[in-house]
Order: sequence, then C-alpha cells, then structure tokens
Amino acid sequence: MVDQKTARRRSADRGDEPPTLVLKRGVRSDDQTQIMRFTPTGTTLLPRIADAPPPPDEPTAAVRQPPRLPWWTQLLVFVLPVAIAFPVAWRGVGNRQLWNDEHATWHAATLSWGDLGTLLGNIDRVVALYYTVMHGWIGLFGDGPTALRLPSVLAMAVAAGATGLIGQRLFDAPTGIVAGALFAVLPAVSRYAQEARPYAFAIAGAAVATWLFLVALDRPRWRWWLLYGFVLGLTAYFHVVAILVLAAHAVLGWSRYRRSERDVRLWKALGALALIAALVMPLAYAAKGQSFAIDWIKADLDTVKQLPRQLFGSYAVAAAFGGMALVAAITLPLARRRTVLLGLLAWALVPPLLTYLTFPLLHLFLFRYLLFTLPAWALLCAGATSGLIRLITVRSWPQLLVGAVLVPVAVLLALPAHEQIRQDLEPGEPDYHAAAAVVSAKLAPGDGIVYAGTTRPPRLGMAYEMRDVPRPDDVLVSVPSEQLGDFGVRECPITSTCVAKRERLWLVSTSYSQDPWSEMPVEKAQALKRLFAVTEPTHHRRIHVYLLVRKSD
Repeated sequence: MVDQKTARRRSADRGDEPPTLVLKRGVRSDDQTQIMRFTPTGTTLLPRIADAPPPPDEPTAAVRQPPRLPWWTQLLVFVLPVAIAFPVAWRGVGNRQLWNDEHATWHAATLSWGDLGTLLGNIDRVVALYYTVMHGWIGLFGDGPTALRLPSVLAMAVAAGATGLIGQRLFDAPTGIVAGALFAVLPAVSRYAQEARPYAFAIAGAAVATWLFLVALDRPRWRWWLLYGFVLGLTAYFHVVAILVLAAHAVLGWSRYRRSERDVRLWKALGALALIAALVMPLAYAAKGQSFAIDWIKADLDTVKQLPRQLFGSYAVAAAFGGMALVAAITLPLARRRTVLLGLLAWALVPPLLTYLTFPLLHLFLFRYLLFTLPAWALLCAGATSGLIRLITVRSWPQLLVGAVLVPVAVLLALPAHEQIRQDLEPGEPDYHAAAAVVSAKLAPGDGIVYAGTTRPPRLGMAYEMRDVPRPDDVLVSVPSEQLGDFGVRECPITSTCVAKRERLWLVSTSYSQDPWSEMPVEKAQALKRLFAVTEPTHHRRIHVYLLVRKSD
C-alpha cells in the first residue's frame, strides 16, 4: 500500500495537480462565489474571489488548466479555419507566372540527387529540407504552377487550423475559430500560399509547434515535450528565423511554472530545448558560410516603412490588425489575460525587432522571413474582442457573433490586396511566358539562344517556360549549373568562338533599356554586335526578344 504522502509526492513529480473536490455555494455572480476545497490534506473554505485577488506574478487566467473539450469540438476548431483558408488560397493558384525565387525552387527540385547535393554544398543549404520535399513532390505530381504551389496551399491551411487550436488553448473555442478565420483571409497568407517557397511550411511549423507547446504545458508528459521539440527543430529547416517563436514559448511557459511546488515542466521544457538545439545548431553552422546569398537584403528607413504593407498585404489591413492589437493590450489585462497578451506580443514583435537589431551581423531583416508572426497578429485581433466580451459576461459564445462581423470586415479591407496578388505577373517581374511564346513560334533548326540582364537573369525563367517544348541551344554555356553547383552558369570567355557556326541566335534580355547590348559584358556585346544583325525585336513587360541573324561577309 502507498500512503497519502507518497502518492502526493509522485503526483507532484509528474506535474499533476493533487486530487481536489470543489464545491461552490452562494453563486450569484463571479465575484460572489465562495469555494469549499477538499484535498487529501484537509478541507479549506476559501474566501470570496472578490476578497482574494490572484498573486501579481501568477495571473489566474494564464495559469489555470483549460477544461478538456470533447475531441469533436477541438476538431471543429481546427477544421473551420482550414475550410476557409484552403479555398481562399486555392483561388487562382496557377494563374500567376512563377517568379525568380520559384524558378530557383523548380531548378533545384528537378536536379538529380547528386547535383542537388552539389548545389546545396554551395548555396541555399538552409532550405535543403524544402527542396528535398519538392523533389519528391514533383516526381509524383509534375512541375506545373499549380502542382508546384499546392504543398504551400496545404501547409497554409494547416497553419490556419493550428491558429484556431492555439486560440482555443489560450482563450476558448469560439475565439480560436475567429482567430483562425482572420488568419485565413489575410492577403499575405494567400500570397505565400501561392508560392513555391518554404514560407508557408515555416508558418505552419511555428503554429503547430506552439500548439504542441501549450498541450505539453497542460499534459506534461515526455511524449508531448519531445514531439514539440522535434516539430520546432524541423521548422527551422524550412526557415531558420522561425525559431524565434521561442520568445513566445518562454513567456507562456514561465508563467505556468510553479516554483513553490515540485513542477517538472521546467525540466522537461529544458529537455525539449536541448533537442531543438541539437537539431538547429548543425543547420546554423552549415549555413554560416553561405551568408553571401542574402547580402542584398536592406534594413534602411524605406524598408522599415514598407514592412507593415508587405507583411500583411496592404497598409489598410496592417492598420486594422495593429489597431486591434492595441485594443488587446488594454482589454486582455483587464480580463486577467496579461500573460497571454505578453506571449502573443513576444511572438509578433520580438522577431522583427531582433532581426533588425542584429542586421549588421546576420542580414535577416526581410518581411518574408517574418511571415510566421502572422498567427500571433490574428490571435491578438481575436483576443481583443474576447477580452471585451469577458468584461461583460463569462460566456464565450458571443465571440462567434462578434466574429461573424469581424471576419467579413477583414475580408472587405483585404479585397483590393487579394485582387492585386492574383495578377498574371508579380510586380516588376519579366513576362517569360510571352517571351517564350515568341521564340517557340519562330524557332528554326540550328537556332541558338543567348541572354542579357543583371537584375533578373532570364536563363532559368526561359528554361521553365520552355521546359515542355523544343528550345534553342544555350550556346554560350561553358560550365553548366549542375557542375557549377549554382543557379547560374559560366559562359564562354571568348563569345565569337562559341557562336562561330550559328546563323541565327535569339537574344533574350531583361535589361531596363531596349538597347539589345545593354547589361551585357563588353566582350560579349562587341562580338555579337560585330557578327550579327538585330531583326524582329519584340518588347514585353520587363523582357525583350531579338532575333540575331549573321551578317554576310
């Protein structure tokens, strides 16, 4: 037989609460409830709630364990935001042309495994897991625009559902549903759900890891802590900046740790943190030598001004969500949700502030790297209304009525941005589809192709648009990208030697000028100008096509 003292000690070691029987009497309102608590050590008549405010360092709402909801309720909290996010993100998913970064994804994911290893040895090692996933995906579903972007659509839908589950844990089920729905209708969410890059995976990973962290706090068993550590470590392999969501976890976790009792959650959290470090440190070390790839990122005043618009999709949406976050800063402390507020603010604000302050060293201050903070902003927005409702009533269902108004208002504010992100071309990007159509329509046997342009080198874009049709030989390549381990190629040092036998060449240029020889190395321009005459120029958005015909002697 185990005595009561031993049983209590084992329960404390597991982080469990001692068995408690609570009776209420004289219930007229929250502040007039008197509680009689029966525990194994005796019976205690607690004072009225109005006479016993919570300790200042442990807000009641932040530390209490939420009631266990039926599985179908939690499933509903997850599914409803997913049901909104997926169709919103799916609309027009294949209409916009791929742009420069997506061409890089296509190139990397269609290499052989050996060539992909060579590429990752030189560049983009921090997104190696994403390229690996896409390599397998393309093998199954092809490389059309819709197929390339579908994984991001699915990941963003999961992020919306996970946002709902986080809201249910931090507030209640109706607030979680509203937060997930608000996240789903953000223009930036649709924009990066429709992009073949790892950002949607990073957002989903950060949101799922945060939900697992909250579950582990409520059920402090090793399997939850290890699963949390593994998911967050894996998230860093989709984008390493997403690891900064740990700032929110630190705030929320410390508030739940009871130092006066033998609470094992701190030690299990440290164990999960050790697992995360073990997973992330090799990635950080491996990527250290590839920082040259992001040297182009800026952190000047204009970049800071553009951040809200780029992060949310428009200034109007940014102002609305920022305003609701200010309301949350007022209402949540009054509703005894101070720690929840601090945790969400840490998630939303620490990553941009930290990447800005460390910019001279790390060059990570880029809005795309900070997209994983969007769930926090949606939770703050929903939390603001939840705080207001909690000041009026203890019931949670009115939040659904508020959400029925709040979400359509967010949609109306976001509509112009949604229309803009579904245009045929990303602003400032070349129209490779039109250029490829010109070359394909007039292609003759023996034709070659050469490229010019430094801002957006057109070689990958043209290769993608002509991947399924005959295309001219890339005559100036001396070392292909597969051997070079890069997205570019090494061209012939003597241009006239490489084009000696060609009668016709197609020149595709992404130069800002319509001069065919602009943004081209001097030797290359002089040789082509001496040997070929320019005929049939065609000009499209940010791209020009010229047919070069050899001059007669």
